[in-house]
Amino acid sequence: MSMMKKYKLLIGVIATIITTAIFSCNKDFDRTLTDKDGTDTTKVRYGNRKVLYLIVDGARGQSVAAANIPNITALLPTSIYSWVALNEPEATQNSSNWANMLTGVKKPKHLVNDDALTNNNLQNYPIIFKRIKESRPQTKIAAYTSSTVFKSLTTGADISTLLTTDDQVKAAVINQLTTDTASVVVGHFTDVDKAGIANGYDNSFPGYKSAIEKFDTSVGEVMAALKKRPTYNNEDWLVVIASSDGGAFTLPPNTDDQTIFSKPANNAFIIYYSSTYKKRIIVKPFTGNRYLGKTVKLKGTEIRAEIPGVDADVYNINDTTKMTIELKVKKNQDIFRWPSILGKRNEWSSGHPSVGWVIYLEERYWYFEWRGKTDGDYKQCRGADLTQGRWENLSVKLEQRGNQRFIRTYTNGVFNNEVEITASGSLANTNALKLGYLNGNGHGEPDVYVTDIRFFKLSVPDGVIGQYACETSIDQSHPSYNFLVGYWPATDGNGSKMVDLSSQARDFNLQGAFTWENFNDLICPPSASTLAVLVPQTSDIPSQIINWLKVANKQTWGLDGRVWLDQ
Repeated sequence: MSMMKKYKLLIGVIATIITTAIFSCNKDFDRTLTDKDGTDTTKVRYGNRKVLYLIVDGARGQSVAAANIPNITALLPTSIYSWVALNEPEATQNSSNWANMLTGVKKPKHLVNDDALTNNNLQNYPIIFKRIKESRPQTKIAAYTSSTVFKSLTTGADISTLLTTDDQVKAAVINQLTTDTASVVVGHFTDVDKAGIANGYDNSFPGYKSAIEKFDTSVGEVMAALKKRPTYNNEDWLVVIASSDGGAFTLPPNTDDQTIFSKPANNAFIIYYSSTYKKRIIVKPFTGNRYLGKTVKLKGTEIRAEIPGVDADVYNINDTTKMTIELKVKKNQDIFRWPSILGKRNEWSSGHPSVGWVIYLEERYWYFEWRGKTDGDYKQCRGADLTQGRWENLSVKLEQRGNQRFIRTYTNGVFNNEVEITASGSLANTNALKLGYLNGNGHGEPDVYVTDIRFFKLSVPDGVIGQYACETSIDQSHPSYNFLVGYWPATDGNGSKMVDLSSQARDFNLQGAFTWENFNDLICPPSASTLAVLVPQTSDIPSQIINWLKVANKQTWGLDGRVWLDQ
């Protein structure tokens, strides 16, 4: 057989195999498709992307959620939204909040501090309209408001109209949606805030609730006009409805979690609506463990507690001791001038006389201070600031590393500072262990609650301190439990003692005209900055808008906001 014939035969065999495979595959696909209906369940919408942005002043998120708002509620099944969104925490005037919502950066950057807009930094952090125009010069932007200050912040809009009332703003927005081709339409409403000023910022005030419900009616009318646009089916709209701020209102004690979420003036709401979105609600994040019981307020010179010196020797710190002291503290005023809250020494006076140790308050922070027998001098190691009215966990430990010994302080499990104690020698003395006021002169008086006091004869590892700092009790599951020589929950609720539940059984004896008081609080709530990133913020909105419009967010713009997704 010639070489050419061999090649022809080989090509023929390959063609036969391929043809057979194709027909076999087609049969398999036919069988597969007959088992399905072939319906496309995705919700992709094509068309010109546009934005409707409705801003309402003074509408507390929690109040809006609880009002009768059928039109807003109708949007929620295809919205990303939160009733616990946050505005500018440091704002004192609406202009700061408006600047956040229009620039995408916070007050430290835009520097809008007052309605006069003096000394602002809008040149470097301009209104987002400028950013849109830089990328999409053809984009038409229209803004309507009854506030002269808000109008001055809409620089860059093709249409910026000052009106007199919310009704006129609503009518102008509807007219714009009905007759024009703007791609970004902004409507700013102020009546809810006016009702809050006149009545109070809560639904318990009929005038305020009525204003919220009137705004909802306006939203319904605006949305109806939007969906009646002849070109609506060829457009892809993002609708943003958001409050610039809440307003002053005193929350019931049982709803006050002592975090930024319990500051009604910061309680905004944000709704991002699109027909393509899946529903996503962002709720209040975890804000700390609940801590409740009955304890004694240690106030002044009389209401205090102590363990007599004859029973307090185990709480001495000598030149070989390893120890860790932990306690929960809630202070009842912001600034203090050196009152002791726990100590073991003869006196606590100016000049720091007498050998021993003390935990005391200074300004907003706390200190562990000591004087030893060897070098004759006092030393101190600073803790962190404490927030008035909030339970905080204080920890101090003595740690040995080689031939050196160090005092280390921690607040809520986070390391603060370290000072060497080696040269001090022993701090041992025959004095009582005193909780609250420690006798002496040259210092102020305490006004604090102190509970969950723990004394370990061990340098508790840093990781354990951090892990258990915000726990409100201790049991045998704690890795250092067997080293406890003192554990006073101080939540006994009755009697004249704070009972020691450790094996030492050395109780604190209460003194003065004390009373047991109920408390129900959070322990170790996260900071406002930590919590803020877990929920939408008003400064996020410009980032969401430019992302929707497919405008590239340049790093040089320095925007503070994030884009929220529906999953």
